[in-house]
Amino acid sequence: MIITKTPYRISLFGGGTDHPAWYKDNGGEVISLAIDKYCYLTTRVLPPFFDHKYRIAYSKVEMTKNIDEIQHPAVREGIRKFCPDLALEIHHDGDLPARSGVGSSSAFAVGLINSLSLLKKLELSQKDLANQAIILEQEILKENVGSQDQIACSLGGVNYIKFGGEQEWISEKLTLTTLTKNEIERRMVLVYSGINRSSSDIQANLLVDLKNKSKVMNRTIELARECNKLLQTGKDLDVIGDMLNESWILKKAMNSNAITPELDFLWQKSKSAGAIGGKVLGAGGGGFLMFWVKDGDQEKFVKEFDFGTHVPIKISEEGSTCVLR
Repeated sequence: MIITKTPYRISLFGGGTDHPAWYKDNGGEVISLAIDKYCYLTTRVLPPFFDHKYRIAYSKVEMTKNIDEIQHPAVREGIRKFCPDLALEIHHDGDLPARSGVGSSSAFAVGLINSLSLLKKLELSQKDLANQAIILEQEILKENVGSQDQIACSLGGVNYIKFGGEQEWISEKLTLTTLTKNEIERRMVLVYSGINRSSSDIQANLLVDLKNKSKVMNRTIELARECNKLLQTGKDLDVIGDMLNESWILKKAMNSNAITPELDFLWQKSKSAGAIGGKVLGAGGGGFLMFWVKDGDQEKFVKEFDFGTHVPIKISEEGSTCVLR
């Protein structure tokens, strides 16, 4: 039996520029961080006593004799690629809901590949895990997703990731002082809006007419660079609030489906409650929002905002790991 634990992530700046449709020609840069909320996958080889060959438990339970009959796309294609000869039981547990902007689909893909490769006695590096998850989601499943989530979930920590060129991507893990890390954690407020959406469907609109979005996309890259420098110096993290305000406007310009009137209402409500910045996570359209408050104002903000579900978070330094084998 294998149990893997894979963190979800928050993307701060640069989202959208990590999509291959953009970065293969223009390059991309993203800064993101893994959080201490996780996707757990329990995987085992089934004993030869059952009528079924596969049992998959997530929001539904599937039992089937054939790979082709598995309805969960990532599980079906993951098994086909990594363990087509094994009878398997796979059970998913997540700390946060799916399709909510925290990289849950990529965390699942990374954790699945980690689990299946370990069952086959293969020890993949964190970089290999990320690359295999990118291939699974983009090339095999044909999802409209970028490449940052798979990397963030595989590596853990706070990462500055550059996309493009022969290597496709390189990542620099930021070594933050304890003071800076603690201050970041005291400023972030993660709130679940309860609004469901499909990331792939929303992301598809980002890819429309990309050439005419170059100014907005390049400014998004500049914000990622500025945030990288700011975090490494640990100076005046209030500035990140101002940057997030600009990023909200840029996200609207990049993808008209990302910011709905309901989200705009919550944005204004957050300002009245004392947020100095914020963003809708992932592709947008709903799911989680992350607000940036002044140091020490978390509790006051949560009380005054009074909407959705507040999820306390910290930075997770570990990437996808095996916790039992």
